Amino acid sequence: MISRRTLGPAIAAVVCIGVAGCGATTDKAGGRQAGHPLVLHVLNTRSAGEVQPFVDKLTAVSKGMLQLKVEDKWERGSPTADADVIGAIQAGAADLGIDAARAWRGVGVTSFDALVAPMAIDSMALQEKVLAGNLPGEMLPALTPLGLDGMGILPGPMHKPGGITRTLLSPADYKGARMGVGASVVVDRAVQTLGAVPVASGFEGADLRPFDGVEQQASSIAGDQYDDVVGTITDNVHLWPRPMVIFGSVESMHRLSALQLGWLRSAARDSLDAETTAQMRTDTDDIQAMCRRGKTRFVDATAAQLAQLRTAFAPVYAWLDQNEQTRRFLDQIAELRTGVTPYPQETLSCAGETPASTLPAAPATPLDGTYRMVSTQQDGKSDPDFQFPENWGTFIYVLTRGRFAFTQENAAACTWGYGTYTVTGHRTAWTFIDGGGIAPSGAANKPGEHFEFTWSSYRDTVTFGPVPGAISPNGFYLEPWHRLDSKPAPSHLSARCPPPATALTG
Repeated sequence: MISRRTLGPAIAAVVCIGVAGCGATTDKAGGRQAGHPLVLHVLNTRSAGEVQPFVDKLTAVSKGMLQLKVEDKWERGSPTADADVIGAIQAGAADLGIDAARAWRGVGVTSFDALVAPMAIDSMALQEKVLAGNLPGEMLPALTPLGLDGMGILPGPMHKPGGITRTLLSPADYKGARMGVGASVVVDRAVQTLGAVPVASGFEGADLRPFDGVEQQASSIAGDQYDDVVGTITDNVHLWPRPMVIFGSVESMHRLSALQLGWLRSAARDSLDAETTAQMRTDTDDIQAMCRRGKTRFVDATAAQLAQLRTAFAPVYAWLDQNEQTRRFLDQIAELRTGVTPYPQETLSCAGETPASTLPAAPATPLDGTYRMVSTQQDGKSDPDFQFPENWGTFIYVLTRGRFAFTQENAAACTWGYGTYTVTGHRTAWTFIDGGGIAPSGAANKPGEHFEFTWSSYRDTVTFGPVPGAISPNGFYLEPWHRLDSKPAPSHLSARCPPPATALTG
């Protein structure tokens, strides 16, 4: 079954420029040869979804003549990935890098510090307004002394406190806590000011049990299934965002024409709204999945506790204000905050979500039975998810009275999943309770994932399709399902990677 979380590179190979080595030819003005699309090799330390609106906008504004080949989650799980990508671009390993703004203080660049100052940018709406103004243009030239050229700054998710051994509401709750953090000089300073000990983590599945709390975006806690460890998320404490800087080496960018450089910069600027919307949609989707697992609670700090936190961060601001430029940027951000209202989607909650494992078995449904579906990697050649072996092969589905179990296998992967489903007319909705198996790319289904489809049947064949506005992985409808048995027959499931024996009984 298709996992909607992309874990590897999205490939769009046409013609690459020299620094990343695909053998393209450029004219003397640094532009591409007429009629040949140009592809830039990009190292992105985060997921594909975080930068896809920018990638799409660049394709649109250049009419397909400038494209990106993106290596997503570069150095996945490494605490030093944000620092390493800067050196990689300086060394010519790729044409562009996309890296967290918080990382740059570690290489001597202070111009982005104001973006990650504690509680300075306290909503996605304010972050979008800040990045749409003059500040990025004033911040990016600081990369020039490093031999780098900044193209733009993309909005990133808001980081909130996640409590493991304690609920993190007021400054007193942080005293003596070991906090898992993304590597950042400014973040470390802020955490230390609260009396906690910052410990760098690459997250992405790293063990969080040694920590008392973390600073992370809610979608990361949900998507990495850290709700097994993180008991609470303080929803209304927006510690700082994680904006992303798009940059290339000066040498690499000099090989582009003025027109091509303009496309890059305008794509970064014009994708801000779509990037912000995508970030909030990811939070909503992942949080819904987490809420269906029923393990983590959202809590809110009181107005008094919020005020206490702001007061406690005063020493950090005194330190940041020593830099005249940072002080001026912080003043501009404070002015921009006037009149900004957070987007409604920024408030996260588990209200209305019922843990899938508690749902009772339903009456018999029109889909009950046992099915086989076979797909190949070529079936999804236009979908980057199909590069992962977990997403194609031989699928066996067993459905009975609102509960499903399935197995998927090919030579490289063998996965299983199970959960609950409903059928309403010619629509069906599936919610996962668990998934696992042999998943070399980590693309097995996750507890709480929720998919919706249309369906139709003819004799012993069932065909599925997407539901507009819902998550409908195309692995369901690229090929039809063929009925093996009108009754649930778990014996057809793969013996190589069977789901738990209780998958269909709860």
